[in-house]
Amino acid sequence: MDAHDRAMRMPIKAVVAELVDILGATTVAVIGGVTETRAVQQWTIDREPQRPHVLRFALQLALMVSSRADRTIAQAWFHGSNPRLGDRAPMMLLRVKDVGEVQAPLLDAARAFARPG
Repeated sequence: MDAHDRAMRMPIKAVVAELVDILGATTVAVIGGVTETRAVQQWTIDREPQRPHVLRFALQLALMVSSRADRTIAQAWFHGSNPRLGDRAPMMLLRVKDVGEVQAPLLDAARAFARPG
């Protein structure tokens, strides 16, 4: 199953849990637009996140990036300034921009990173 299908078919609790496993709770909180990791933990138990579509898209990206690298590299990809994104960090774009606005550039950057070298 490809990254898109996997991220779209999973229950949101599982999406959040896998994102935390790959990126860590602090990064997931940033992407999810909250200030505390406690909210992220609650999303895996009984609370619905406010931006589930953003979290699903973030998981798609994380799966694409981590397919070519370990979790540490995937975390660095989300945190680091990316020349394909105007030197902006993917996690900050996901936090502050509308997904529709950044979806194509983020997918292009993730595909370029995941492409066999």
